Amino acid sequence: MNKNSTSKILILFILFIVSVAIYLLSSNLLENRVNDTLTKILVNVQNKKATDKVVLIVIDDKSLNKIPWPWSKDLFSDMFDFIEKEAGAKAIVFQNLIVFPDTYNPHSDELFFKNLKKYNKLINSYILLNSNIAGDVLPEEYIPIFESKSNIKIINKTSKKLVPSYKAVIKLPKDYLLNSKYFASSIIHEDNDEIVRNYMPIVYFNGNFLPSLALSAYSMYTGLDTFVLYDDFLCTNDDCSTLKMPIRYNKGKDYIGNSVYGFLTDINWYKPQATYYSHKTFSADDVLVSYYALKKGKMPKINPNEFKNKIVIIGLNADKNVWDQLSETQILKKQADIDIHATMIDNMLENTFRTKNNNDYTIFITFIFCLFIVRGFRTFKNNILFTSLLSSIYLAYFVYEYFMYIYVPPITPIVTMYAVAFLKNIYSIITTDKTTEMLKHAMGKYVSKDVMKKVIADIDKLKLGGTRAVVTILFVDIRNFTQISEKLSPQEVSSILNEYFSTIEPIIGKYHGIVNKYMGDGLLAVFGEPIKNSQHAMNAIKCGIEIVDKVKILREKLILEGKPIINIGIGINTGEVFAGNIGTEERLEYTVIGDNVNLAYRIEAYNQILKTQFLISDSTYEFVKDYVDVVKLSQVSIKGKSKPIDIYEVLSIK
Repeated sequence: MNKNSTSKILILFILFIVSVAIYLLSSNLLENRVNDTLTKILVNVQNKKATDKVVLIVIDDKSLNKIPWPWSKDLFSDMFDFIEKEAGAKAIVFQNLIVFPDTYNPHSDELFFKNLKKYNKLINSYILLNSNIAGDVLPEEYIPIFESKSNIKIINKTSKKLVPSYKAVIKLPKDYLLNSKYFASSIIHEDNDEIVRNYMPIVYFNGNFLPSLALSAYSMYTGLDTFVLYDDFLCTNDDCSTLKMPIRYNKGKDYIGNSVYGFLTDINWYKPQATYYSHKTFSADDVLVSYYALKKGKMPKINPNEFKNKIVIIGLNADKNVWDQLSETQILKKQADIDIHATMIDNMLENTFRTKNNNDYTIFITFIFCLFIVRGFRTFKNNILFTSLLSSIYLAYFVYEYFMYIYVPPITPIVTMYAVAFLKNIYSIITTDKTTEMLKHAMGKYVSKDVMKKVIADIDKLKLGGTRAVVTILFVDIRNFTQISEKLSPQEVSSILNEYFSTIEPIIGKYHGIVNKYMGDGLLAVFGEPIKNSQHAMNAIKCGIEIVDKVKILREKLILEGKPIINIGIGINTGEVFAGNIGTEERLEYTVIGDNVNLAYRIEAYNQILKTQFLISDSTYEFVKDYVDVVKLSQVSIKGKSKPIDIYEVLSIK
């Protein structure tokens, strides 16, 4: 595997980690809130109402204003008699906890516990805890009796490793436990933000599966008492055709708020029909009044047929008397706990549930979309547009799944996609800048850095052609270097030239010139193009003087090292040239062309004839005469020129 492939794999792995991190951070912060909002919208748009198979009897403000709390337990017996014996309900769910004995009216307790034996449709409530609270939990010797009070059987076919989170049952009076036929869990599950989104249909306690109030009532209503627990579903034992409840094993909370593991299913809510409720409700006072009227042979206030063949849930919820049993749900700020149980019973009866994709699936889908982003950036120039396109595709998929009652998190993948796109852009910028710097560094060894900067600055205008411009040309050459090099090895020649050019090249750049080309031991520099500078002639003179000084120092160094003595000559000319790109569309070269370039070569050659070191043309002299001390030499004939020209030896700057 090459280094490039390893880098790509590493990048993809980092992106995957980013996806997971964003999911874990956003799932609680964003997804739940989005899910809540969309659920509320969907419930109102669909206007889906609860079935009439479940009704509620509420011990409300009206009831407590008439009979203050706590009630004598014979009142509950009267309600049970009316609902089961007179009305013929299929199941009665008593959501109130009977924990403390009635010390003021113990006879009422005795009568209530004795009467419990005659109710075949009554399901009483209990609460499980994940810790023992001394004196407030059911004694160990009563646990087998408690476990026998379930009206269902669960066949365990799950491969999940179950954690025995629940360790105790909240204390129940002995006669209440012995005489009741059925008990079920009344746990209302809350997420960490204390909002109810899920329900715990079964609980795992002491190696056994126990039903919730909803599952126990469903079993009593349908007559189905055997269920099969798979990894992802809880089903009836008839190949899941009657009931197929999506289920996941996750953390929940017990009665006092401690975290416990439990089986959860998402609640499919119904449109609220009244404050706190989505199901039909009756006041407990009206139920009692109806029962007493019926016993006297009078017309009851509530027709018993209201409860016939139905599941009836009895619970306490009275705002003014501060006996409210309310929870915040996805659709209501305050929803009665008995209505939450009723909602789950309806979900089971209709076999219609909301499901939520698990974390692994969400991470996988997110990662796949992120891969598309990383790969797509090579093809699409507009990265934001491409990411928005993928986000739109995912949103369309989300909407489709949502109306199919499947919740796929919308925020996490989209946030992750944009995060990855942002990180990919940052990575591209960093790597591009690094590549550009490497390219500039490499190309700077072949072409002038100033030319390269101009090319990069005008990259979109890069083409064949150029302009006419007045520039100053400097040509510097080593005297008799051909003869010197014949006595040296190639390595020695290369070493001397490299040290020589390394000495003079920075000086040219210092005075805003560019190295146009190397010509063996000669060098051609241009001042005035492509770096615009009106003082190009004076800059060239200053450059030439400094080159002479630096080469003197270099010469002394070479002598000490036992290397040949080098002498240079400099020729400068100012005039109009062609400056621009020549070559082909595939390969360009920036250069200067014209007689004035050739004139700089020929002026430099006169250094050897005149035994000088630094000569300039009369055209250059006209630009710098007020600033430079020179010696005017006799007119010389230049090849290609019809008339002799004046040349000047530069001595110093005035």
